[in-house]
Amino acid sequence: MSERWGSGLDPRSRIFHDAENLEDWELIAVLLGKGSRGLPVEDLSRDILKSSRGLGGLLSSDIPRNFHINGLGRAKISTLLAALELAKRLKYKSIRMAGYNPTTLSSYLQGLFSPLKRECFVLATISPAGDLLRVEIVSKGSLEEVGVLPRDLVRIVLNDEASQAILAHNHPGMICYPSQEDWEVYYNLKDLLGNLDVELLDHWIFGIDGIFSCKQSTRLEEN
Repeated sequence: MSERWGSGLDPRSRIFHDAENLEDWELIAVLLGKGSRGLPVEDLSRDILKSSRGLGGLLSSDIPRNFHINGLGRAKISTLLAALELAKRLKYKSIRMAGYNPTTLSSYLQGLFSPLKRECFVLATISPAGDLLRVEIVSKGSLEEVGVLPRDLVRIVLNDEASQAILAHNHPGMICYPSQEDWEVYYNLKDLLGNLDVELLDHWIFGIDGIFSCKQSTRLEEN
């Protein structure tokens, strides 16, 4: 069965000269190439976006676990996963090239934390020139499970020759308000780095209700 694309050129032809005007489902259709089991690729692509509630949901979804769509087999899932991983890596490269910007960094971290079901800690380091040196998961699991040792974070910061740093972690399925242990990590790391002339800019906590700033002692306003 041939694929049906509606009127005009199909997306596989238009991608060469009109990529920016392709709809989201059309880009997914180009990735998938063809439909499956009598299901046209345009319908399959639309079903994927409907299930994920748009591209934003696709980026934050656990596709192998949560997507049960007729015609979406392992081969097509692997194609989607590869495309999403490339998108994440390109976004990481872009924020590093642009230098440190708190709004851009928090947005990137929001996407990083969204699909995670376990608590994870991320360390971002910044050079004296304002370049973003790294944004890296440094610990997986809650403080009770593995703990975050400030001295280990200090070692990373010093190895990067950074002048500033930001710590961030998520509260999966919970509000963003910090626990007593979260505050202790923030103040301990802030004191250790301060003694080395390195500024801890903030400790951000991501929850279902937004982002909490330990420095400002309040939830950050939505941008």
